[in-house]
Amino acid sequence: MDVVIVGSGPSAAAVCLAFKDRRDVTLTVLDLGAELESERVASRATLASQEPGSFDAAALAHLSTPPRPETPGALPRKQIYGSNFPFDDLGQLRGVRANNDANDLVVSGAYGGFSNTWGAQVMPYSTGTFRTWPLTRDDLEPHYRAILAHIPYSGESDDLEETFPLLGTPDHLPKVSERTQRVLDRYTAHRIDVRRHGVVAGHARLALRGSKCRLCGLCMTGCPYELIYSASQTFDELRREGRITYHAGVRVHRVENTGGGTRVLATSVNGGGTQEFKADKVFLCAGAIGTTRIVAGSLGLHDTTITLEESAQFVMPFVSLRPVKHLTQDGEFTLNQFNLFVSFDDDGKDASLVHCYPYNNIMKESLPSIAAHRALAPFTERGLRHLTVGLGYLPSWASPKPEIRLGGVPRDGELPDITVSTRENPRTAQMLSLVTQRLRRAGRALDLFPIPTQTTLSGAAKSYHFGGSFPHAADSPTERSSDLLGRVDGLPNVHLVDASVFPTVPATTFTLTIMANAHRIATRVADGVGL
Repeated sequence: MDVVIVGSGPSAAAVCLAFKDRRDVTLTVLDLGAELESERVASRATLASQEPGSFDAAALAHLSTPPRPETPGALPRKQIYGSNFPFDDLGQLRGVRANNDANDLVVSGAYGGFSNTWGAQVMPYSTGTFRTWPLTRDDLEPHYRAILAHIPYSGESDDLEETFPLLGTPDHLPKVSERTQRVLDRYTAHRIDVRRHGVVAGHARLALRGSKCRLCGLCMTGCPYELIYSASQTFDELRREGRITYHAGVRVHRVENTGGGTRVLATSVNGGGTQEFKADKVFLCAGAIGTTRIVAGSLGLHDTTITLEESAQFVMPFVSLRPVKHLTQDGEFTLNQFNLFVSFDDDGKDASLVHCYPYNNIMKESLPSIAAHRALAPFTERGLRHLTVGLGYLPSWASPKPEIRLGGVPRDGELPDITVSTRENPRTAQMLSLVTQRLRRAGRALDLFPIPTQTTLSGAAKSYHFGGSFPHAADSPTERSSDLLGRVDGLPNVHLVDASVFPTVPATTFTLTIMANAHRIATRVADGVGL
């Protein structure tokens, strides 16, 4: 069987892993493939050969300068090793527009996709999530385990296991910060009181080689030792083994049925016109909106609106009465260290998850300029010693709805034009208020008080937790839904395997379920189940 895989992000990596040992299957990967600039690769190699505390100053500055927010006080776009390459436009963003504060950087052309800059959180979805899915968590459990056995995985046993089982044997997390240890110790001491308010605290679960962490403090700007998982690492391994044929610099714009399979049409980003690839099966892994554009162009959908599901992100700062002793990222790991899970039911469906981060230098850079004034610096530093930053999520049924307006018929070799906008949801403010209330009530026990006046909701598609353009359905697929193998009506040999097929997007961690579901679909195709 000849298989073509479009993209190199997490879902594409999961598809390749499902086929890896099927030697009767040839794997061809089509990708734009933007990579970190060579001079930054050299600087990373320099730091990787050194120990924290003796880093080469020029290489360190080259890779770790914190990004500046576009708006003072706002969350900046996350860079990696000082580079914006995951967001660079290699043609995949041509024809993408956004209204108001919606995000227009919705498709990555990078080798590894947005997993180059993700937060690395990995937990399964709750059993309650699947109440409205035509799948159960039992259907995904072997595939969760398969993915977690392949990627680096660190975490700890704690109360979060009641809703989010470990599903494997994780490595231990690196030593946590002073604030994290205090919060978790207070949770242990006041567990009954905190849980009475519907709040559970626990360690982060991360796609991180925790036992190898050297506590250099550079997680948020790029680990020089490459201990945080990126899908590019899986593809590096597959390419070294000769298991895949990898084509970089191509942008897929159309898939078409042929007599016995499918042909994939792509354009070289360096010129040279249209290239054609033939396959028995095609797996679209271009990210929810990238895949949506390819499918819409292939089916002739235009001048219409597609509504997505998004788990909206909010930034929630917390203040503690007792400050930490030192304000530094040196000697720390600076990814999400602990989670606050706020649930309104018994099976984790109606819930919010807040990832809490220790101090890192990006926090100081994101403050309004007046706070960085020399005269105010001592007061700013004192305030930051009391601060924890939370990145929280609401479930898609309580979040604004991103909408994609498809333009007219695209020109040959082009993807459909789209405009990203948002449709407000009256449940959003209500749920965010309820989440804040519960965290405030638990705040005294944890010494962690949310600051409602400084809590901000991100614009449409800015969480990067979006999908649902062609959701899985139990019945026959249509032009606007997919079957359990990710097939839409009209494209019988094409499988959508990223978040475009998610019926909903809960507030909990996102990428692990994308990978597990992609692995499930590819495994069933490899086994001939449901074909």
